[in-house]
Amino acid sequence: MNIRKRIILGLALVGAFLGVLDTSIVYTGTLKIASDLNLNASGLSWVQVSYALTYAGFMIIGGKLGDIYGRKTIFIYSLLIFGIGSIAVGASVTPIMIISSRAFQGIGAAILAPTCLALLTDNFEGKFRQRVIGYYASVVGAGAAIGLIIGGFFATFASWRVGFFINGPISLIMIIFAMSNLEKSEKHVAKLDIWGTILSILAMSSLAYGLDGSKNHYLVITISVILWIIFIIIEKRASNPTMPLEIFKDKERAGSYLSSLLFSASGVGFWFYTPQLLQSSLGYSAFITSIVLVPMAILLFIVAVQARRLIELFGNGKIMVMGFLFVLVSLIGLMLQAQSKNILLLILMTLLFGIGFALAFATMANSGLVRVKPEMTGSASGVYNTARQFGGALGLSLFSAFSHELTSIIDIFQNAMFIGSILTALGLLTVFMFILPTENKKFK
Repeated sequence: MNIRKRIILGLALVGAFLGVLDTSIVYTGTLKIASDLNLNASGLSWVQVSYALTYAGFMIIGGKLGDIYGRKTIFIYSLLIFGIGSIAVGASVTPIMIISSRAFQGIGAAILAPTCLALLTDNFEGKFRQRVIGYYASVVGAGAAIGLIIGGFFATFASWRVGFFINGPISLIMIIFAMSNLEKSEKHVAKLDIWGTILSILAMSSLAYGLDGSKNHYLVITISVILWIIFIIIEKRASNPTMPLEIFKDKERAGSYLSSLLFSASGVGFWFYTPQLLQSSLGYSAFITSIVLVPMAILLFIVAVQARRLIELFGNGKIMVMGFLFVLVSLIGLMLQAQSKNILLLILMTLLFGIGFALAFATMANSGLVRVKPEMTGSASGVYNTARQFGGALGLSLFSAFSHELTSIIDIFQNAMFIGSILTALGLLTVFMFILPTENKKFK
């Protein structure tokens, strides 16, 4: 691998890492963010929900932008949006400012993520391509856990704002390297499904807002349902749809998207509320909280790297079931032991979660791209990532909506773990109904 290829690999992996990192970097600093900006529980959840919604909404169109305008151009602009958005988040002084800045930052991350993956597929071939995509999956899988640690460090020894400010110079350095090392790729003439993109964002946002934030819950949710129906009709008739409905015809792929949404909805409760429990109930600082989660982060990364070997030995579906079961056991365990404040037992449950998260993450991505036509690979990947990101926003809205009457962090945490357990069980049921039967047919 020559120097230029190494730089391209580094740009793609760092770019993918930044987007996932900033999904979780706020978690260990949530209490300080809330205190500094006078955020209530609902406002604090929207700091994350706004990022996840624009991340999900612009994900599919982000991949198409690279095809139309060229990878180099879109990579540079996505870094520019992400960097400016990050600085705006760090400089925020009001709830509206940080929520809107996080939404803007999410647009950059949504365009950056598929462009990073496309850079790898464009510049590497054969076994090398499989290897670097494995690196990509490992970086994305471990990014959430590492974000907790970095966020805790800055929140304790400097400020939660530093974790966002540093994205500015990092993005600038990456832009400089991209300008001198990325070649202009061939542009393709195509139309963007603007209306489909707008409707999908409005439908997702209104559903999240209807669950958490609106005083007229039923009205907003009804509007969301209407928007979803209009979106599906438009996508069915569009010549170049944002979300081709054809990709849902395969039972295993459809099951992967639904299980990914449910899994992300359940898992976000762990990432969001565990740091709050450690700080509010056990009295740990943000940094000590991040240290407690270091073993889980290391184990998650190791399992993510080794997941492909396990899949080859036992099959994708069986490893997926194992991942869901590990997460289900960990969430139930966390719910039951929250009152005891037993830190060793809590760490054990986080380790189980890390194993399950890594296994499920790797396998659902495989099922999301199975038997897809070459010309629809980008769309299928975009739908999978959209389901994953929207699941996180939807889950956090659900947790917040069902915690309005609760004041104790232990009660809020137990409530989130209970709802998360139900969502994980539903995801596991989806795997048994849609993914395993299809996979078993391959061996008959």
